[in-house]
Amino acid sequence: MLIHPGKHIGDSWYYVEADLVHCFYLTCPEDVERHTAWDVAHATSRDLRRWDLQGVVLERGHDADWDGRCLATGSVVRVGGRYVMAYTARWNEPGVATGLAFSNDLYQWAKSPQNPATRPDGRFYEATGSGTRHWTHWRDPFLMGSDEFTYQLMCARRNDGPIDERGTVGVARSRDLTTWEVLPPLEIDPVAQEFECPQIRIVGGRWYLVFSAFEDLTTGLYRKRFGRPLRAGTYALVGSSPFGPFEMRSGDPIVATVEPNQPYASQLVAFGGGTYLLGTVWSDSEHDCVCDPILVVAGEEGLGTQPLR
Repeated sequence: MLIHPGKHIGDSWYYVEADLVHCFYLTCPEDVERHTAWDVAHATSRDLRRWDLQGVVLERGHDADWDGRCLATGSVVRVGGRYVMAYTARWNEPGVATGLAFSNDLYQWAKSPQNPATRPDGRFYEATGSGTRHWTHWRDPFLMGSDEFTYQLMCARRNDGPIDERGTVGVARSRDLTTWEVLPPLEIDPVAQEFECPQIRIVGGRWYLVFSAFEDLTTGLYRKRFGRPLRAGTYALVGSSPFGPFEMRSGDPIVATVEPNQPYASQLVAFGGGTYLLGTVWSDSEHDCVCDPILVVAGEEGLGTQPLR
């Protein structure tokens, strides 16, 4: 597992190149409250279990900066011969935005001078969350490329519909990584008030929307369909294309509810011929960690896992 002695660990995201996995994760000193002063650190592994710490690669700005005080979750892709990281700034504040950083080698990163990249557009998205958590929801950008565009998919709240069913996945796209167009949200089953850390993944030939949510983010639709609240963890909706529509067919989290630890903000990592789940486990008595890899099994109803022995 990944442990950073003396540091809290927050959400993580990954880039795989050949037989080397690059993990980027939120971190701050253990004497600082979690979620208030995150920077982005980097670690590498060849087996998803043993990690070499590479240090902090992206620091939050000064308090008055657009990305001051605290960074939050992002993702990495390769576009046009260089690596691009999208990340969140001021994640629970009115000034929430996403930004970009660029690298030639995944170890040295520079923030884009055109930052911030995107902010929520009031034509489609709430300026202030109307659900359980009254934040501005526009965070956790997931980068996804096509022949023409690079897309950012965000945890967001649409500005119409029943209050507890406005949780959605926001969309923005760009041809040049400089000018971004904010688009209407994806079409998804409104089973959570917030779809944290959304990812679009293809596993076993099927498209899945992977996200995380807590119990108090359960919607009435989910309770009616499955007869219970969400359990804190990571879930998968099944889609017919990378842009949906996405349907929740199983109400179970990807990691079986009988497992004592439910890693949160989990990411799927395709590596060595398999797909694995890695997520954060927080502890106030021991070190925070990114869990050891859990093998993911794909099916028509969603995704499940099989612990590695």
